[in-house]
Order: sequence, then structure tokens, then C-alpha cells
Amino acid sequence: MISKEDVISVIKELYDGKPVAFSKIKRKIKADPEEIERVLNELEREGLVKKYDVGGGKAYEVSSMDSLSLILSEIRKLKEEIKRLQDMIIERQKLSVSSFDDAYDRVKDSLGYAKLSDIRLELGLSKEEFYSKFRSHVESNYELIAGGDEGFVRKGSVYGIIKKKG
Repeated sequence: MISKEDVISVIKELYDGKPVAFSKIKRKIKADPEEIERVLNELEREGLVKKYDVGGGKAYEVSSMDSLSLILSEIRKLKEEIKRLQDMIIERQKLSVSSFDDAYDRVKDSLGYAKLSDIRLELGLSKEEFYSKFRSHVESNYELIAGGDEGFVRKGSVYGIIKKKG
């Protein structure tokens, strides 16, 4: 026995702005087509579903389904997807910052000094990628010291040696 709620939820799921063809409903529910049609006829009599004759077939849509609710539903889905992508980006940034700190711990000397070039080589990154990715992390967590072959240029001097603050 197919419930009316099941049929309505299938129609809502398949609805894309146009009435849903009976064949699609039948494929999704996978039950006796006559029983599906009986439930659809009951729903139509109750005013919960609208029936349309489309090119030799039948199509249905939920009466309460309007374009605004469809748009709002799609907006909700997009917001969830954007949130998921933002979380992924934040997680990647955390991983990269921790990998920078790990590389610093491996290459620092006994006094806690490390060359940015050594850390960059340890991470296997290009100069552009390394300095653009870790600039804010280095500036907020490390002391910059003049010297080294490469690093951040300030007032004509290269600051390529760092030491952890604190």
C-alpha cells in the first residue's frame, strides 16, 4: 500500500518548475502503476495535487507547490553548499598553517631561528605560493629578522629569518 505522503514527497522531490510526468513518479516509487494512479486520483479529488494532460501522458504537481517555495528551497540548498565549501577552505588553511609550523620546528636551530627559504624548500612550494600563503601567519606569529637569501622586503631590506614570538 502506497501512502499519500510518499506520493506527495516524490512529486515534490522531482518537481523542477514543471509538472512531474507519471512515468517519472512510477519509476521513483516502483510499485503497481494502477495503485499509484489510484492514490494520485484521490489526491487530486482532495485538491492536494493538480493533474495535467501532457502530450498523450499525465503529469502532476502538488497544489501548494509554487515557484517561490521552489526558489527558496534552491536558495537553502545553495547556502548549505556554500557553507560546506567555506568549511573545506578553512580546514585546508588550518592544515597549511600547521604544516608551516611543523616545518619550522624541523629546520630551526638551537636558538629557535629558521630561514624562510629552508621552510619553503621543506614544504616544496614555489616562492610566490609560499610567501602569499603564509605572509599573515608569519607576521602574526613570528619575529622577522633581517638577513637570508629570500624573504619579505621591508624598507629595502630582506627579512628572511624568523623566530617564534613569545
